[in-house]
Amino acid sequence: MTHLFEKGPCTYVPIPVVLQDPSLWSNLRRNLTVNQWKWIYLHIIGGMSVEAIAIQENTTAEMVKVWGRQVYMLLASDEFRRKL
Repeated sequence: MTHLFEKGPCTYVPIPVVLQDPSLWSNLRRNLTVNQWKWIYLHIIGGMSVEAIAIQENTTAEMVKVWGRQVYMLLASDEFRRKL
């Protein structure tokens, strides 16, 4: 089991993430842009809010949402899923 860390008000709280198939995550990361991977890593895995990601990445919340929509569209694509 791998632990990621989410910054809380004054402490770091471990977030358990079970990576049952590390090659899947590796393949997914290889097929995404840097920003799309940031959305997966920070929002889906890390649980950060869109607003917090926008502040951390010095962009707008709307742009972070665009990254998420792009990921959803890719994952819905049969061609993309075959790559994984």
